Amino acid sequence: MWDAIAQRLLFVDIPTGRLFSHDPRNGRTSTTEFQHELSYGHPAVGGGLVVAVREGVAMVRDGSLRMLAAPLAESPGARMNDANVDPRGRLLVGTMAYDFADGAGRLYRLDTDGQLTTVLTDVTISNGIDWSPDGATAYYVDSPTLRIDTFDYDLDAGELSRRREFATIEDGAGLPDGLTVDAEGGVWVALYGGGQVRRFTAAGALDLIVEVPGARLVTSCCFGGPELDQLYISTSRENLTAEQLRSQPGAGHIFSARTGHRGRPVTLFGASASGPTIQEGV
Repeated sequence: MWDAIAQRLLFVDIPTGRLFSHDPRNGRTSTTEFQHELSYGHPAVGGGLVVAVREGVAMVRDGSLRMLAAPLAESPGARMNDANVDPRGRLLVGTMAYDFADGAGRLYRLDTDGQLTTVLTDVTISNGIDWSPDGATAYYVDSPTLRIDTFDYDLDAGELSRRREFATIEDGAGLPDGLTVDAEGGVWVALYGGGQVRRFTAAGALDLIVEVPGARLVTSCCFGGPELDQLYISTSRENLTAEQLRSQPGAGHIFSARTGHRGRPVTLFGASASGPTIQEGV
C-alpha cells in the first residue's frame, strides 16, 4: 500500500506480525512489531493506520492498537486476509481458514461508523479487491477460483451485486492474489506460484505481463512514488524448502518496475479509533 501523505510504501509480513514502512527517497525501512498476525495496513483520516490482525480490524494511533471489530475472536481456525478501502472510506476485508477449507471465508465491510456487515459468504481465500476509477465496479479475487470477478458497486450503500467473471487464470499459471486498478482502469493481479503480475484492460483482455525475477510466490502489487508510476510488487518465501530458496533468490523480496502506467491515490479509511486497547507501544 502506498501512503501518499507520508510518501512511503507500507507492507506486512503476516505470520511475524511486522509492518514495514519504506521511504524510497532515502532507502530507509522501519519496522513496527505487533503481537498479532498482521495481514493489511492502510492510512486513516486523522492519522494512524487501520490494520487487519488475526481476529479482526484495529486502529493504530498514538502508540496504541484499538480494536474496531473482531468477527474472528471466537474462530481460532481462521484469520483476516487482504483488504482495501472503497472510494467512500469504508474498509472491505476478507478472511480465510488456516486449512484453506472450501467456503469457510467471508468478505466484510466496516463502515465509517464502525458497523461491520458481511457482504460475501462461501469464500475460500479472500484476496485482492479494488474499484474502477469511477467506483461503479468492484474487482475481487477468491484465489482458488482462478478468476478475477467483477461486481456492480453501490457507492452510497457499499453493496455488491451482479457478480460475473472478468478474467480467468489458466491452470498452472499460479493463483490470483492481490490486485490493484490503475488510472486507466487496467487491472493488475499478482500470481502466487506463477512469478508474474498481469495487467488486464478494463474489457478483460490480457495486456501486459511483468515477470518477477527469482520469486515464484508473488503476493500483491500497488502503484507508488511521487507520480504513482512505480509498480511495487511483494513476494513470499513461506514454506519454501532450502532447495527452492536456492532457486528463488528473490523470494520474500519487494520489487519495483516502471511499466508506463500510473496508479491512483488511495482513499483514506474514514472511521475513528474506538474499542479496547489491545496493545500499547506500537
